[in-house]
Amino acid sequence: MRIVACAMAACAAAGCAHRVEHINQRLLLPQSAGHYEMAPHQAFVYPVPIQMAGPAFPAAGMPRELPPLTLCVSFVVDTKGKATQVAPLRQTGCGDGASQPSLRDAALSAVAGWIFEPAMFCDYPDAASRDRDWNGDGCAGERVQARVVPVSLAYAFTFEIREGRQRVATRKR
Repeated sequence: MRIVACAMAACAAAGCAHRVEHINQRLLLPQSAGHYEMAPHQAFVYPVPIQMAGPAFPAAGMPRELPPLTLCVSFVVDTKGKATQVAPLRQTGCGDGASQPSLRDAALSAVAGWIFEPAMFCDYPDAASRDRDWNGDGCAGERVQARVVPVSLAYAFTFEIREGRQRVATRKR
């Protein structure tokens, strides 16, 4: 799992610690995930993030204290690599956002701007060709047939404010 930490250095240097933001990204696996059995001559390339700015706390209207609140967002990375069909995800461990709609909206807005290299499904003539040519980064080889495919992903964002310090942690789901 990749952790991305982001702090507002200028603000910290100026001594305004009450506005520090910390962002971690967490991919969440679906609770009832089906799976596709790959044939020996096939490979799958996951979408690669290009632009994934995390959500920010709203500028106004936030309380001084907020216990950890996890909000989950599902979306589809389309064949052009854009996040589409962005929606709240309701499952165990995910709040509904009713108590803090501005945070839910911040998470949805952030994900709506995400951009990826799209996922690909690679078909090789046989397993030996796949084993020889596939490098894990993309559909490689002379006789491979690559199909760009949409995929569903979900992330969890945990918002928290302690002693005026704002934190957002993000996890893929």
